[in-house]
Amino acid sequence: MSANIVVAGPGGLGKHVLDALLASNHFNVTVFSRSPKPALEEKGAVIKVVDYNKIASLRAALKSAQADTLLSFMVDLQNPSLTARSHRNLLDAAVAEDVKRFVPAEYANDVARFPVPPSSEADKMDFREHAGRVCRTHGIEYTVFCVGIIMDFFLPRGKKKYMADLPPEFPNLLPVDAEAEPPVVKILGDSRDKVSMTLADDIASGVVRLLRLPRGTWGEFTYLSGDRVSWEDAAEILERVARKPVQRVHVSLEELTCEVGKAREAGDAIRIECAELSEAFGNGSEILPANAKCFEDLITTKFEDVMEKHYGNRRLS
Repeated sequence: MSANIVVAGPGGLGKHVLDALLASNHFNVTVFSRSPKPALEEKGAVIKVVDYNKIASLRAALKSAQADTLLSFMVDLQNPSLTARSHRNLLDAAVAEDVKRFVPAEYANDVARFPVPPSSEADKMDFREHAGRVCRTHGIEYTVFCVGIIMDFFLPRGKKKYMADLPPEFPNLLPVDAEAEPPVVKILGDSRDKVSMTLADDIASGVVRLLRLPRGTWGEFTYLSGDRVSWEDAAEILERVARKPVQRVHVSLEELTCEVGKAREAGDAIRIECAELSEAFGNGSEILPANAKCFEDLITTKFEDVMEKHYGNRRLS
């Protein structure tokens, strides 16, 4: 199993994972950051301020941490090319310092069947392929963690533990808008498709289990679905727990794909991002294969539990 973990980019999902790593008491945990993080130090993490543009800085920090495992959560949708360079430098440093395991910043859909990411993350696929080649060449155990939709995005604005609310320039992006009046669920693509979705804390528990596995047991892709819910199921669940009608908006896959084309023709970056993500929510890319065996007895939070907790009629009354 892993022992000395480095977490690069401890924001959003990374903070959920960091909490789980520290709470497990199984690992020595070091956080790489561009600036000091006293709040994380208070939790028990060792903080290393690094320069992602300098491989020497990253090598020194990895060596100091005696790192055997590297987890990346670095994401910058405003500057994906910069993030890609940082990832390559980080991986080069990991190779040089004989790091044994690497998990890149993916945590999304089934990239084995749908490898092309949204335009805002265009560099992800190139880095994924590069990282796979590098890790195979140098004997680094490597896996892409696929979790479907992170369920926390369905929580009310301002109520998420660490995940950021979607910015206002992305209106009505999510298929489930439980805060709207009336609540709205978009039935995207085939209404019968069971979409994978997982709460961030459950993803974090899964990462801990993954790291405790013996070396040599990881597959190229690791799948974890906390729940599997069709968009029609989601509408029925929300109606039941909120005890009010839910507006259903049906959008076929053909319509979703057509909107992607129109958005690209218009050259509107925000419209393109919304169209591509909506297409991903309805084209089957969020339908994951069976969970990895190490997650078979992992208790996960269900979509209905989340809706009941945050939007249930008893809570609102």
